[in-house]
Amino acid sequence: MSNDTSEIRGQLSDEWQKLAIELIKKGISPETVFDSMLTVGLAGQVEVYGKDAAATKLMAIAEQLSDQVRREKEALREASSATKN
Repeated sequence: MSNDTSEIRGQLSDEWQKLAIELIKKGISPETVFDSMLTVGLAGQVEVYGKDAAATKLMAIAEQLSDQVRREKEALREASSATKN
């Protein structure tokens, strides 16, 4: 495995996705698979970085998701009004 962090992260991401797909194919619900992955990942973040840092990271992720949702809603509104004209 490479020492390049971005390459390692990409490889890990690919492996986690493959594992999730295999678990879902075996009949485990996607909700259960991803909830479990999130719980394990969060526990690892707390273990490695501490509760405050993990909470800060979660808040940053939540803000990014909120921004994405807001932008998507704006784009849908714009598309909707553009098609009415």
